[in-house]
Amino acid sequence: MRENKLEHFPLVSVYITTKNRPEMLQRAINSVLDQTYPNVEIIVSDDGSTDETPDVMAKLVEQNDNIVYLRSDVSKGACHARNKAIRQAKGIYVTGLDDDDRFTPVRIADFVRAYSENVSFLFSLNYHYDGEKYSPSHYYNRIVTKDDIFRRNYIGNQIFVKKQTLVDNNIFFDEAFPAWQDYDFFTNLLCQVGPAKRVYSRSYITHTDHEKNRITNPKRILAGYRLYYKKYVRYMSKSQRVSLAVNLMVLSGKPIPVTLKKLCVKYARVWDLYRIIKNGK
Repeated sequence: MRENKLEHFPLVSVYITTKNRPEMLQRAINSVLDQTYPNVEIIVSDDGSTDETPDVMAKLVEQNDNIVYLRSDVSKGACHARNKAIRQAKGIYVTGLDDDDRFTPVRIADFVRAYSENVSFLFSLNYHYDGEKYSPSHYYNRIVTKDDIFRRNYIGNQIFVKKQTLVDNNIFFDEAFPAWQDYDFFTNLLCQVGPAKRVYSRSYITHTDHEKNRITNPKRILAGYRLYYKKYVRYMSKSQRVSLAVNLMVLSGKPIPVTLKKLCVKYARVWDLYRIIKNGK
């Protein structure tokens, strides 16, 4: 009877990668269980948790017939865990959720309603929560192309895409990247499949309240940048390379070299200059 009720609602698979964060994971899962959209598969891909996560998941799987639990005995990284979940997904559509973040109740319904075949994937507006207040994301481009993404990540960190699009084009998360994995994943889709569309709904909440004392790892960021640059430099203009370099410096917290500032002026990169000034670089 349940299948008959759901036949007009294409299955959506939500993959959540996790490792040793059962309380946050429970919150993330609850936000998917609370979706207004009725046909959702939840795939939790555990990257080698050594705490009580397997016990927590055993109870959730027993209580919910739409939850699938995958576990690697040895940690192989978040990208491996994501790819494992995507390949197992049964949904027509797949979308991700970080285990420390959450969905608003209408996220999946909004995406299914907005999906069209003339874009490679959908993405949304977001909120960032620091434990005290919700701050809205500030990128509003309705359409994002490969020319946009080469300058900075206008997407965010999660997308909504047809699984078959990923399979047909062999697009998965590059497990060689120590950082910038999402950025590379989005860029690959934009280059191979085409532009993406933003849904004007703040339906994803990024939690930063537990990261206040987290130290940025510039070495990982630099390594991710180098892999990204090597992979896409042939597609990029000189101006785009300048923007990408500014992005690297801002993310890694490093001062901007004078030569890079001059290049921003040369190529009239007003937004990049604004970011430099804003971050006191």
